[in-house]
Amino acid sequence: MGTYTTITKGNSESIELSLTADKKQSITITPPPEFNGVETEWSPEDLFSASISSCYILTFKSFASFKKLDFRNIEVKADAHLEKVAKGYEFTKCDIHVFLEICCESDVDPYLDLLYKAKDNCLVTKSMKCEFTLHPKIKNLAKK
Repeated sequence: MGTYTTITKGNSESIELSLTADKKQSITITPPPEFNGVETEWSPEDLFSASISSCYILTFKSFASFKKLDFRNIEVKADAHLEKVAKGYEFTKCDIHVFLEICCESDVDPYLDLLYKAKDNCLVTKSMKCEFTLHPKIKNLAKK
């Protein structure tokens, strides 16, 4: 279907890396602070979590569009838990916290179904081996 290529460059004098992809702005990557990195820069661990939250939203939006379910806003916080295991460090679980605002009088159940469907069908989460738990919250702005 497609190949997604990134190029990361570094040198022996700095912990900073430069991450690029064709036709995209580069970003600076360092280890996370727990591994002597820079707190204000992106780390591979941050990108792992970001790939979950962003793919989740894009999957949900696709399903919502197909089902013609309107919504106002969606926010996803992914808490990816890195733990020491027998063979080193590993992401063992991820809590996906979703806050969805809808703006209609309809029942929230179809939205809730789609939130779970997005978790189960997101390409990124389907490709990872950690456990995913969804924590959905839906606010209907039409109801007082």
